[in-house]
Amino acid sequence: MSSWQQTLAYFFRLPFHIQWRTFLVQLPRYVPLSIIHLTSPKGPHPFVIALPSRRNNKIPIYVFVPPRPVDLDVNGEDTQEGDGEWKVPVVLDFHGGGFIMGSPLEQAPYCAMMSRELGAVVISVSYRIGPFHQFPAAIHDAEDVLSAILDTDGTSKAGKVLRTEIQRHYSLMWKADRKRSHTLASHLHKSTITLDPTRLSISGFSAGGNIALNMAISAPACGLDFGLSPSATITSSPTPAFSSLLPPTRAETVLNDPEQPWPTLLPPPQARPRLIPLLLFYPSLDARLLPHLRPMKPLPNALHGTDKKPQKPKAPGLFSIMGPTYLPKRLRAHPRASPGLGNPDDVQRNAAIFLVLPEKDTLAVQSDVWVDKMNSSGWNGPVRFGDGRAGDWNEHEGGPSQAQGHENGGLEVWHAPGCRHGWTQFPETVLGKHEKRERDLVFARALNFVKEGWRREVTVERLGTRNQEMRPLEIPC
Repeated sequence: MSSWQQTLAYFFRLPFHIQWRTFLVQLPRYVPLSIIHLTSPKGPHPFVIALPSRRNNKIPIYVFVPPRPVDLDVNGEDTQEGDGEWKVPVVLDFHGGGFIMGSPLEQAPYCAMMSRELGAVVISVSYRIGPFHQFPAAIHDAEDVLSAILDTDGTSKAGKVLRTEIQRHYSLMWKADRKRSHTLASHLHKSTITLDPTRLSISGFSAGGNIALNMAISAPACGLDFGLSPSATITSSPTPAFSSLLPPTRAETVLNDPEQPWPTLLPPPQARPRLIPLLLFYPSLDARLLPHLRPMKPLPNALHGTDKKPQKPKAPGLFSIMGPTYLPKRLRAHPRASPGLGNPDDVQRNAAIFLVLPEKDTLAVQSDVWVDKMNSSGWNGPVRFGDGRAGDWNEHEGGPSQAQGHENGGLEVWHAPGCRHGWTQFPETVLGKHEKRERDLVFARALNFVKEGWRREVTVERLGTRNQEMRPLEIPC
């Protein structure tokens, strides 16, 4: 039986209430790529690479190549020059959708903006989602794309394919520009484009923010936390009724022995002290409660500390119904499923975190709890409330995270009063004047945050017992 036949057989064995919802939420992934010319008219527009992954899987990635270099002035270095090469930074991006929907197509305006304004190659990942795939499929896909980016020597198949396809696309652009004009921009004299992962940023929205933070975490052995024996293995099945339905080609996401640690692929500060900016837009940090069960009122949040009105009960919505098809209840507390539950010391020390928290969000409470935990462990930085209070941070360079002597990249928090979850990705036609202004402000700050991060280095000598051992890059198989 072929792969698509197995997929259809699996789909028709699902309960009907899952079937029709799956059909609806999967539709955006089949929208033609040409729609991006309408949603993101400024460009650049992406091309798609089927990146080889573990177990003979292929991951669709949407690649945005910048139209021209941007002078980032990284520690006084010339970031554009090379011996016949155009060295470009890299932004790795993950869309949202609660691990059951979403597509890089919705990220096109953001990714194109980051590519234009940073002169970076932006890679948006179409990672695997439920119900056809289950935890930790999305994280495996993210790791495989990250490993291909870090594979500067092209020793892996994915690393070779990534660089070959980006060069092929750039060569077509280069030849087309030569035909159009005899007066070329300086970078167009360089016929070779080279990824520079020493200037790397990782961004994610909602579920994508969960994945982005995952890339900077080294999860410790945690089997005993789940009440498992040391030899137990966690398999990725949402419920007993579902596990027997998965065809062999879909059942590859089996979590490793939970007694074994799960390290990040990112290089330790000793190997690469330059900061790695993480842009986390309203991330999902704690998956233990389904969306309709998350508290919004019982705990006062940062913007309205005196608001103690009782929360009204809510009926299960789409994400509460479909979510367990990707992440079963018994795995929700795993530190890779709920990265906000982990120890702050397990976060990569050369990560600089920019956290965006809209006020009208079911994730607001868990985000505030995580911020307090991170702050108490030395992850500090400026906090912007944006509600007109006296002494609020002015959103410009020079906040507490810029102080010398920090042992990590710092945590900067941006509160967005009056904004909804996902507002940064909504079409302008559904946004009010306030949300449009907030989106412009937060994106402008995100760009500056990345530029500032690429100019800074963490103080490696002060890491002390938190030192991470030097380790070679391991390509997942």
